[in-house]
Amino acid sequence: MKTNPGFNTLYQWLTSAAADDLVISGSATPGLSLDEIIKLSKDPERTREAFKFNHLNFNLGSAQGSLELRESIIANYDASSHLQPQDIVVTNGTTGANHIVHQSLLKAGDHIICQYPIYGPCIEEPEYIGCHISYLQLKAEDGWRLDLQELESLIRPGETKLLMINNPANPTGTHFTTKLLTGIVTLCKKYDIVLHCDEIFRPLFHTDDIPVSAIELHHLGYDKVIVTASLSKSLGLSSVRIGWIASRSPELIFTFKSYRAMSVSSTSLIDECIATEVLSPRCRPGILAKHLGMARTNIALLQAFIDKNKDFCDWVPPTAGAVGFVRFKDPKTGAPFDDVSFCKELADSKKVVLAPATFCFEFGEKRNVFKGRVRMHFTTTTEKVQKGLALIDEFLEEKRKE
Repeated sequence: MKTNPGFNTLYQWLTSAAADDLVISGSATPGLSLDEIIKLSKDPERTREAFKFNHLNFNLGSAQGSLELRESIIANYDASSHLQPQDIVVTNGTTGANHIVHQSLLKAGDHIICQYPIYGPCIEEPEYIGCHISYLQLKAEDGWRLDLQELESLIRPGETKLLMINNPANPTGTHFTTKLLTGIVTLCKKYDIVLHCDEIFRPLFHTDDIPVSAIELHHLGYDKVIVTASLSKSLGLSSVRIGWIASRSPELIFTFKSYRAMSVSSTSLIDECIATEVLSPRCRPGILAKHLGMARTNIALLQAFIDKNKDFCDWVPPTAGAVGFVRFKDPKTGAPFDDVSFCKELADSKKVVLAPATFCFEFGEKRNVFKGRVRMHFTTTTEKVQKGLALIDEFLEEKRKE
């Protein structure tokens, strides 16, 4: 595997894998075909009709995305939150949503606070813009929970522009509770900070403690809350490039619409039609049930693997999302392995690709804090997880004999 430190290091790592490598370090659910979606629908014939696109006129779409799609999006938030279509801007995936937020709100010299670890571009893009970034480090010994006192200590009153969080979290596979989210929004309101919550992995929760979306905390009386999301991680539609920004602030929505018009003009009308149907009550429940069931099976397989190899590895069991953050360590000393060397050796020996934390999830001056950790994927197929774990098991057994 040939990689160089630089921009979007996770993408570099994953795309450097050989064609025949077994990659179990991604984060999306397996891609669905239109035929599979029709089979999972509660009303297959109506869904089949929705996927006929001959009638479409390929004009530029609405400045915020089609009304039908925005209505489908808000229907998936709690009705008591009273979201309206005008609170949504449709984008090219969550990647496009986050890009619009960062590029339209941030400028060189702005101070932001970012959850750490987090999906790389959530830090890399503000860093590229020239922002000053304070890292709100989560710790495994605390169950990857966010500390509100530590958050407040990082705020520079009158200077801090934005707080970036990811819930459910990537790469830790954990989530922030409603109580904690309430505390976060309350602090942002106190200091007039924009809260940007990337919720791309919602609603993949593997516990009964399911938090509200940050956008549903409207009763706190603060409208500078932004949520971004899409179809890729929970609904198996990574190549249907539809995501969205949700905010109750008319000023923020106007800013995002304006930047969207300047940068991409429109999203694909065919993609919008597919997304509208997939988010409907006919399709979404069946797709989510399929993916949540697969995740439960695979988390159990990963837990059994970690229990068997507890001399070599440990983790905070995931409660949400698609990935776990596993630590590999020397069985004799307990010291964490060099995760990059470990992953390269595993790929060379067994052709299994994991994502090393120090290359893919560390930035700025905060280095070697996640040494030994790798991202492992559990919303891929069970067959793939079983095969990958068997090969890693072989690899660890060979290390025991060294």
